[in-house]
Amino acid sequence: SRVTQLAFTIDETDPDPLVNVRQLCDALGVKPPGENVPHHVGQIEGGQFKYERHGEFYRVSVVADGNGGKGEALALLPLGWIDGLPGKRLVGIHTRILGPADAVPDAAAVARFFGHEDLAGSKVSSGYATVWTDFRIGADGYTRMLVHDQGLTPLRLGRVIRRLHEIETYRMMALLALPLARRIQSELGTLERAVSKVTADMQATRESEEDAELLTRLSGIARDVEEISNRSSYRFAAARAYAALVDKRLQELGEEKVMNFQRVSVFLDRRFGPAMATCAAVNDRIKSLAERSERASNLLRTRVDIALEDQNQQLLASMDRRARQQLMLQETVEGLSVVAISYYLIGIVAKLLEGLEKYVPGFDAKLASLISVPIVVVLVWLGVRRLRHRVHRAMRD
Repeated sequence: SRVTQLAFTIDETDPDPLVNVRQLCDALGVKPPGENVPHHVGQIEGGQFKYERHGEFYRVSVVADGNGGKGEALALLPLGWIDGLPGKRLVGIHTRILGPADAVPDAAAVARFFGHEDLAGSKVSSGYATVWTDFRIGADGYTRMLVHDQGLTPLRLGRVIRRLHEIETYRMMALLALPLARRIQSELGTLERAVSKVTADMQATRESEEDAELLTRLSGIARDVEEISNRSSYRFAAARAYAALVDKRLQELGEEKVMNFQRVSVFLDRRFGPAMATCAAVNDRIKSLAERSERASNLLRTRVDIALEDQNQQLLASMDRRARQQLMLQETVEGLSVVAISYYLIGIVAKLLEGLEKYVPGFDAKLASLISVPIVVVLVWLGVRRLRHRVHRAMRD
């Protein structure tokens, strides 16, 4: 048997691939899929066709029955139909299946099939099947796999093929994060140096004007880090999820060593593991940089707040001094006012007493004037004080 699977990434701007699937079904005379169905299977002449829709991608699989056919399973589809599918092709896999009646290929035969010896191979499914692949895209754009069925039921064989195809599909979906991680690395380096420079400048300066400028720089850095995080968080999270699916499918295969080939999981770990480690490291750098910029901003804001508090204390102390000075000046003015008013009132009282002396025999105007002085001063002082209290009360109200 021969199996071909293709996976295409797709987004909301791409047309619905179900339109193409219906056209294919019409051309091959099979029942078309309904509206918005996530998967569809059609029995076609010489094999089977399958469509599966996932969140970010969809898959098209073709199975050619029998061992006698030549070429790939894709030949069962109309010429050019694959080229018209929407989205970007991410994965193409040609899988050749040898039956139990076929001889077990030796290492040389496997190398001739793939054209080189840098291969991975494992016994899977309790030793009832052997798989080989190189996880390498050939000149025709397809990765090749070879499976020797050694007694599996059709259902179990289908599961093995599906797991192998899912491993390659999820691996390629996870690797979509790698170009983004590489682009972000240079941006992070620039921002990390900027944070270090601001931190050094914080230690070198104590001027509040410069603190404000440093805070502005830190705010700009934090904004850039947040933009990078928003741009990459989904892709990195998806990469982790796809990598976890790859590991799960590898475990489900139940690998055993075959001949001198590296196991599929070991082969993948050498090539796939470093890429995922790079994505994880870049994601950790983004988080670390966000935390560094936040800590620096908090320290700087604390310093600015302390400086403002000191300024406020100095301002309050200055206002208190001015208030005391104004009070002293007010009391001085009040004292002078009492003296001036008393002086004029005493003069008026003296004139009145002098006039009274002419009409009252034995009345001593000078003695009466002397006696009136303290009385007038006290009355004036009380009057000024009462007036001041009224003014203060009116101002409070």
